[in-house]
Amino acid sequence: MTESSLFRPAFDGSPIGMVVLGSDGVVLDANGAFGRIVGRTVAGLRTYRLRDLTHPDDVSHHEELRSQLDQEELPYFQAQTRLLHRNGDAVWTRMTVSPAPEGHSLGEGRGEARYFVHVEDITEIRRAKDLLERRAMYDHLTGLANRTNLLERLEAALESRRTDAHTVACIFLDVDHFKVVNDSLGHEAGDALLQEIARRIKGAVRPGDTVARLGGDEFVVILESVATQAAAEALLTVIASDVQIPFTVGGHEVVPTVSAGLALAEPEITAESLLRNADTAMYAAKQRGRARVEVFTSELRSHALNKLSIESELRAAIREGELVVHYQPIVRLDTAEVVAYEALVRWNHPNRGLLLPEEFIEVCEEANLVVPLGAFVISQACEFIAGHPEFAGRVFVNVSTRQIGSADLTRVVTQALEATGIDPRRLGLEITESGMLIATQAARSDLEGLTALGVDLIIDDFGTGYSALSSVLLNPVSGLKLAREFTLRLGDRGTGDRISTTVAALTRSLGMSGVIEGVESEAQRAIAREHGWTLGQGFLFGHAKPVEELDLRGPSPVAEPHEGPVPSAG
Repeated sequence: MTESSLFRPAFDGSPIGMVVLGSDGVVLDANGAFGRIVGRTVAGLRTYRLRDLTHPDDVSHHEELRSQLDQEELPYFQAQTRLLHRNGDAVWTRMTVSPAPEGHSLGEGRGEARYFVHVEDITEIRRAKDLLERRAMYDHLTGLANRTNLLERLEAALESRRTDAHTVACIFLDVDHFKVVNDSLGHEAGDALLQEIARRIKGAVRPGDTVARLGGDEFVVILESVATQAAAEALLTVIASDVQIPFTVGGHEVVPTVSAGLALAEPEITAESLLRNADTAMYAAKQRGRARVEVFTSELRSHALNKLSIESELRAAIREGELVVHYQPIVRLDTAEVVAYEALVRWNHPNRGLLLPEEFIEVCEEANLVVPLGAFVISQACEFIAGHPEFAGRVFVNVSTRQIGSADLTRVVTQALEATGIDPRRLGLEITESGMLIATQAARSDLEGLTALGVDLIIDDFGTGYSALSSVLLNPVSGLKLAREFTLRLGDRGTGDRISTTVAALTRSLGMSGVIEGVESEAQRAIAREHGWTLGQGFLFGHAKPVEELDLRGPSPVAEPHEGPVPSAG
């Protein structure tokens, strides 16, 4: 049996594509496997050159390698090359090209062979690789660049800027009140809203600009080659305007808005620093009212560094016992008799003195320190009750929404009650209206677990949130506290008086207790009593004081069951 007779069956029957090329890459012969790769018959292939079957973007590289092979600079070469299927699709292949022995002819006048080519179809392998790379560089929900991809592109843009008269701008966008949509309409609705916002931002930017999603409701836009800050602000105005177009999701019309921070590149700035500057400006926009734009300045940087310093000091304060709890009285309006206290945290700072919550609670919330801080206050309140049997009233503690649900507030309260052995009815928790409306199963279970313990739940600052009155009836609420904004308007013979009278009547009709906070004058006290309030809190009756300064002599009566639990005022 001749070498030729052995070669032919192996050539034709090979599952790997095989091609014999002549001079200038003309196809002298091919097997059926190669024909299937490009969707053509073997006979039809003999009218082509290999370059005619190769993707235009890969032709020059392939022919350069063949030239090196001809000049004996390479013994053979292997390359990933895209071939064109008859239907127009690109087929990824691993192509190995070797020189044919001199004088090797196919006979029948078909010419002298120059190259032997083995062709493997690796399209599926390549697709899997591309998918993995895409997942590593793009956000799976919106298809936008992810953080890794964003930083690479931002670094490249900054590199180009060093030889460009224009600058680079970074925009950090945060969707306002996105959690409300997610919690009330569900995660599917939230995802749909994020996808729509991503589409709108992408449609508003210029070709070549980068749009990324960093996760959650945060988006970033890189504006390359921007002439001035005014030009960047104009583009940002277009983006914000497009985002605000009403959108129907989950059967509800939503008008999304964004808080945006804009930062321009400075000399020698890094991608991480520019992104951080834009983030700092965005945070300032949220703090100053949302649905607005802030431009990064050195003052914002100083503020951010100060906040970071406070966060670090606050962590140490929690560890080292610098936090203290003061107690403000809740009284009967007719007699000023103290029936309860509200536990209010203070920071006994070693250098700055006694700090009130408004000076550190915001940082505490952002740094996720509110959970250990809240547990500390609950524990201190329970110890106060256990350690002062001469006081028979109740103590109330403000609770952050971050403590409800995932932080397992029921467990924290249970541990404090068990450690001190106090009656759960002596403890109450004040929760904002938004906290009462948290839609997660964990949050609802937490609220139900607290009431099952016998702990009273009070709606704090009632009238300042977004809830309807129906929310009061749908949750295990024991009392309401009217926000001080309405107390300031007592005696106006208008909205202030009507709201005060209505809420006082509401608490009575629902069998709940009510307290009016912010009472600072005898005139306000008198009007509140006329409106039907029996309990009040405010500077007229005393500021919050440390335990050692409280007058706890004599029994303080606990409200009778028919009066409902006594709530606190913040």
